[in-house]
Amino acid sequence: MLFQPRSSVRYTSILWDELQPYPGRLDLSLRMALVTTLVAVTAMALRVPEAAISCYLVFFAFRADAGSGILIAIGLLVGATIGILLAIVCLMVVADEPALRLALVAFFTFGGMYLTQASRAGPPIGTVAMVFAFVMTLYDIVPIPELLIRGLAWMWVVVFFPVVYLIAIHLITGHSPARRLRSAIAERLEVAGQLLSSGDHAAKRVAATLLAEGNGELKKYAGFSKLLALMDKHDVPRMQAATDASYDLLTLALALSLDERRPRENAAAPEVLRRIAEAIPAHQVERIVDILSEADPPGPVSDAHKGGFFLPDAFSNPLYTQFALKALLAVMITYITYTALDWFAIHTALITCFMVALGTTGETMHKLALRLTGCLLGGAVAIGSTIWLVPHMTDIGQLAFLVGAVSLIAAWISVGSERISYIGWQMALCFFLVVLHGFGPSLDLNEARDRIIGIVFGNIVVSVVFSTIWPVSIGQGIRKSLATSGATLANLLARRGGPTGDYADLISGVAGALRQSELLRFEPANVRRGDIDARTTERIALSLQELAAPIVELREHDRAFGPLRGAPTPLKRAVLGYEHAVAQWLNDQAEGLEAWHRPKPSADLALALRRLKARLARARKASIHAGGFPRRIRDELAWRLALYEKIETVVRRLAAGDALE
Repeated sequence: MLFQPRSSVRYTSILWDELQPYPGRLDLSLRMALVTTLVAVTAMALRVPEAAISCYLVFFAFRADAGSGILIAIGLLVGATIGILLAIVCLMVVADEPALRLALVAFFTFGGMYLTQASRAGPPIGTVAMVFAFVMTLYDIVPIPELLIRGLAWMWVVVFFPVVYLIAIHLITGHSPARRLRSAIAERLEVAGQLLSSGDHAAKRVAATLLAEGNGELKKYAGFSKLLALMDKHDVPRMQAATDASYDLLTLALALSLDERRPRENAAAPEVLRRIAEAIPAHQVERIVDILSEADPPGPVSDAHKGGFFLPDAFSNPLYTQFALKALLAVMITYITYTALDWFAIHTALITCFMVALGTTGETMHKLALRLTGCLLGGAVAIGSTIWLVPHMTDIGQLAFLVGAVSLIAAWISVGSERISYIGWQMALCFFLVVLHGFGPSLDLNEARDRIIGIVFGNIVVSVVFSTIWPVSIGQGIRKSLATSGATLANLLARRGGPTGDYADLISGVAGALRQSELLRFEPANVRRGDIDARTTERIALSLQELAAPIVELREHDRAFGPLRGAPTPLKRAVLGYEHAVAQWLNDQAEGLEAWHRPKPSADLALALRRLKARLARARKASIHAGGFPRRIRDELAWRLALYEKIETVVRRLAAGDALE
């Protein structure tokens, strides 16, 4: 199997797998730890306040490639500058009006969280909203506008020098997005060559992972390369074309490798792919695209195809408003609670509400678990360091070594997949807040206690609100992903749509559904009651995965040669009729998944296959009097029938409801 089911796998096994090294992981972790250490030493030496926030910004803004890393860092500084100026203006207007300040907190919270769901800007809008809302609450602690404005001005410095270090590290040791783009395409070609030559299981798993990632990240690399002038302007569209072509090629190679009966017809293909892969780092772009794609390089996207700021259903989908209202309720509960108790030190509860609230209950609870785990780990390391190590430190070098060592561990976790990366972020933040409190090593454990209490309290509030008020199960998104994959298979079989988009939808749909099914573990039973469960998700996804290989193989064969070229017309009609029946059934299955009910097959597929075989038998008998079918047609008929039998076996299981129990 390409994508392994995970519902029966223990958390410890998943965690162990996620912590394993991969190419470049140590390099990323070391660079993050180095920058964090430099930031901590600078803050201590120059007595810049809030060193913990400066160090955490390194984790927040660091990226694997230099292009996105530099742009994110610059964007962070520009955003901080604009945000601080606007916050100062707002405070000058509403400083002496508690009701207006509370109204602004509510406005920023609702508006920001609404836009995270209803716009293409996504989570960054929520981060901006969190900053605005939190700044409005600071007047309760520092009721002197002049002091508060001076503190906000210092916050610009807190952001500025980590950004300088981030840009410097990317310029000196960063990985060029152009180089990463070429390497990624080369890896696809190398894996495709391995699949065509040997088809070993390890190569299949790597190919499935590469295809599940899609082309989005590689297109970003191309955009950054163009923006930073790292690639010739003529090479950018060609590399974009090579990205699409390599994706199609890898998909086809994977489909062919899954058919164990298919002979290795072209032994030279792997060698050709290897030579192309070697040519990519040498910038031989034009030759590569000529080999991989006969199409002209893509032109600029027209305005008609560009998406606006808002999603199409931004003002009609009630889920967006409900999400914003739930987030607002959670924020208000935490803010009113710690204000009433005069316990500002647990203000991390308010921040937690912004950081962990996501569209579905499963996603929210998963992020809650990661945040709490990271917080407890970071708090434990910080408390242990404060008790046993900090009292014996005599110079800043020893503190730098401690910060660097813990940052390296946290960075290793944070550059993992989305399953665990947030643990590393929160571990680092909690450690920094405790150890870097002030302008030197701190022995105050109250800070650790209050921060952890705030995070736990925020987690509890969000979990209660999001699981009881308008709860949204992630099952809806899972069913949509599976339905998309089913409809994609139907389109492929019916020869509708373009291969690149179809392949991307197919692979990403199956992988996305299996990835999302892991989050079902985090949903309360009352939220997911009556919806799809993890095991059913895996059965459907793996069945669709089984269908993909023969259907893609049929599609590519017919795209190149046409179905049964030279065969009698009645036989062609029978073949196409059977494929149409399967495509129609898959469409019905997709619609049933969307509405979550068992679809009724639109045709008796077994009967359709028997009719096809009967038609084939009559055609063969009639052809005997004319000397029989040519060998090419006989071979293709046998090949097609074997694929149809394979499709029939999987479809029969689905039609019987084995995947919809």
